[in-house]
Amino acid sequence: MNRTAASISLLALAASGLLFLSGCPATPTVQDRGTQTGNGGDWKQADYDRGFSDGFLVDDEYWRGFDESYGTVDAGPILYSGGDIPYLTSPAYDAGYWDGVWYAYNDGYFVEYDYAFTIGFSEGYDLAFWPDWADFLANDEHLEYLDGGFTDGYNDGFSEGRVLGAYDYKTGLDYDWLDAMTYYREGNDVYLDEVGLGTGADGPVVLYTYGTDPNDLVGKAAGKPENTAVISEGRSIRRNGAGTAKAAKTIIPDISYRALPDNERAHFNTAPATSPRSSAALSLTTTWAQRIDAYRAVQSGG
Repeated sequence: MNRTAASISLLALAASGLLFLSGCPATPTVQDRGTQTGNGGDWKQADYDRGFSDGFLVDDEYWRGFDESYGTVDAGPILYSGGDIPYLTSPAYDAGYWDGVWYAYNDGYFVEYDYAFTIGFSEGYDLAFWPDWADFLANDEHLEYLDGGFTDGYNDGFSEGRVLGAYDYKTGLDYDWLDAMTYYREGNDVYLDEVGLGTGADGPVVLYTYGTDPNDLVGKAAGKPENTAVISEGRSIRRNGAGTAKAAKTIIPDISYRALPDNERAHFNTAPATSPRSSAALSLTTTWAQRIDAYRAVQSGG
C-alpha cells in the first residue's frame, strides 16, 4: 500500500512568516539606494545587481558557512560567523558584492542543517519502523540545540522521522523514509493516539531564514525549561511553506544548493551502524551522501 492509497488524517502546520533580524542585508531597490539623473536613472541599481551576482558566486564563502555549520556535529560550539561580513551602503557595486557574499555564506550554513535534517529523518524513521515502535518512542527524547547547524538539523529530522516511521509501520505502509519525508515536507502531519505524540510536537521545524543568528536564538532560550524549543519565524523546511513571502522593497533569492565538491562530500561518505540517539542497529545501508542525493533528486523532480 502506498501513501496516497491510505486514508490519512492530516494536521496542517501553519506556515511561518519571515522575520528579518539585525545583520540581514536586504536586497534594495532603486528607491532604497537612490538614483542619478542623466544616467538612465538606474545605473546604481545595475552596479549593485552586478556586484551582488559576483559576490553570491563566491564559492569559498558558501562552503565556509557549510563547514561552520558542520562544526556543530556532536553538539559542538556555534561557529556561525556571518556577522563578520561587511555591510556597505556605497559604492553600489561594493554594497551589492558584500550582500551577495553574505547570502552565499548564509545559504551554505543552513543547507548543512537541511542535509542533516534529511539524515536524521531517515535514521529516526528506520529505528521506529518496527513492531515495538511504541516502546522506542517512549524511551526516546527530542534534543533541541537551536544552533541551526548539523546537530540541530539531525535531531529535528530524527524527531519527525521517528513519528512517520512508527505511523507507517502501524498503518501497514511500505518502508520508505524518502516518501515519508517528502510527504512531511509538503506540510502534512501525523499523530499517534497510542503514545500521544505527533509531528510538530516541538514547534514548527524551520530552515532558518536570512539574518537568523543562531547565537541570538540560543540566547533567547536561556532560562526556558529544558528541551523547550524557541519557535522562530522563518523559511519553513517544508517545501510548501512561507518561503514566497517578501518584505516591501526586498527581493529574497531562493536558498541555493550547490554541488558538493569531493572534499565536502567526504563528510557524508559514511553509513553508521547506529544513531547518536539509539544503541539499536540501523537497517539502512546507504551512505549519508546517497540519502542527500536521493533528497535532492526529489527536490529537482528527478
